[in-house]
Amino acid sequence: MEALKDLAVLAFLAYIAKKNLQIGHVLFLSALLFGLLHDVSPLNLGINIYTSLTSTSTLTLFGALFLISLLENIMRHSGSLNRLVSGLKNLSGDPRFAMAALPAIIGMLPSPGGARFSAPLVEEASQGIEADREQKAAVNYWYRHIWEFSLPLYPANILAVEILQIPFSKFLLLMFPYTIAALLIGLLNFRKISPPAYEKKRDFTREAWKQILEGLFPILTIMFLVMAFDIHILLALLAVDIVLYIINVFLRRVPAPLLWPMLKSSFLPKLLYMVFGAIYLRDILVISGSIQQILNYTQTINISPILLIVILAFLMSALTGMTISGVTVAMPMVLTIATPGQLPGLTSLAFAAAYVGLMISPLHLCFIMSIEHFSANFAKTYRKVFLPLALILAFACFYSYLVYII
Repeated sequence: MEALKDLAVLAFLAYIAKKNLQIGHVLFLSALLFGLLHDVSPLNLGINIYTSLTSTSTLTLFGALFLISLLENIMRHSGSLNRLVSGLKNLSGDPRFAMAALPAIIGMLPSPGGARFSAPLVEEASQGIEADREQKAAVNYWYRHIWEFSLPLYPANILAVEILQIPFSKFLLLMFPYTIAALLIGLLNFRKISPPAYEKKRDFTREAWKQILEGLFPILTIMFLVMAFDIHILLALLAVDIVLYIINVFLRRVPAPLLWPMLKSSFLPKLLYMVFGAIYLRDILVISGSIQQILNYTQTINISPILLIVILAFLMSALTGMTISGVTVAMPMVLTIATPGQLPGLTSLAFAAAYVGLMISPLHLCFIMSIEHFSANFAKTYRKVFLPLALILAFACFYSYLVYII
């Protein structure tokens, strides 16, 4: 009976998510319902609002999101992002390479609806080759998100590490093969795109390489600090932001007084509220005993707990258009049932399910914006990403089993 209450709340969550209610409200209301249905007193619900808001996980995510947004602002205002795109386009002789590389590079900076920024670049890169609107939209959408698995700038990755309490470097190494798989699987969208009728001259000049390295340097530096020295993500982001700002002020690319407007525009209340809602829901799931009750219920109806985790991770992300939603629900369950030897494999499988849910979600802003920019057919574009997503799930099953037996 208790587990049925939990499933009813999940159904309610799915219903209100479809009503285009702000995702922060969805997560917060669901947390309150979970608590009330499991006899968590209003006083304790209130106390947990404070503890969730001031927890290390929440403050880490708040700080990381702010610093990531600031990094993007500095790169945009200094022109380094535009120079990166220009250098890549000049270096590539095949526009099909640029079509994939440009959204992938823009995707290194995870901003909501960022596919709208990369879509015009894909459009420009595709000049001179035969590609229909749906192919362009699918390429832009797919390669924009290949870093979801393995870049420390993505909020879902930060949240997963905070829930699982594992080293960030260990998590990124575990998930990096998914990025390689997504990169290769995405080539399916180029099957019917012919090479250009002309050969574009490659520009291997020093200036082109300088533009590319300048644009990639901040992101690569953050990854190096986290991976090589296991520096906390907040310290890595803060150090890179400060150094990048000072350099650009010294080079007169960013006026010093612009700092305050950039700081203000980097503060994103709706995104922070969503993160708080995710953390609060996670905490209520734990203290109410909901996770254990759902797992116990699956045993009575002969549903594998692992299958349940995969389904919930997929559904939560699909219904909200956010990877962080699937991670919020799935990772505490992973932590509950996995032995130390099972943890890596089950973590990767649950995260992959959340990713597939995100990519197939009709609420995903990047998908909507890709279709809108290219005036593509919704159903036809969906079909072009469906097979690659099925292959990602197949890879996840194989990889999680491989990680487990090793």
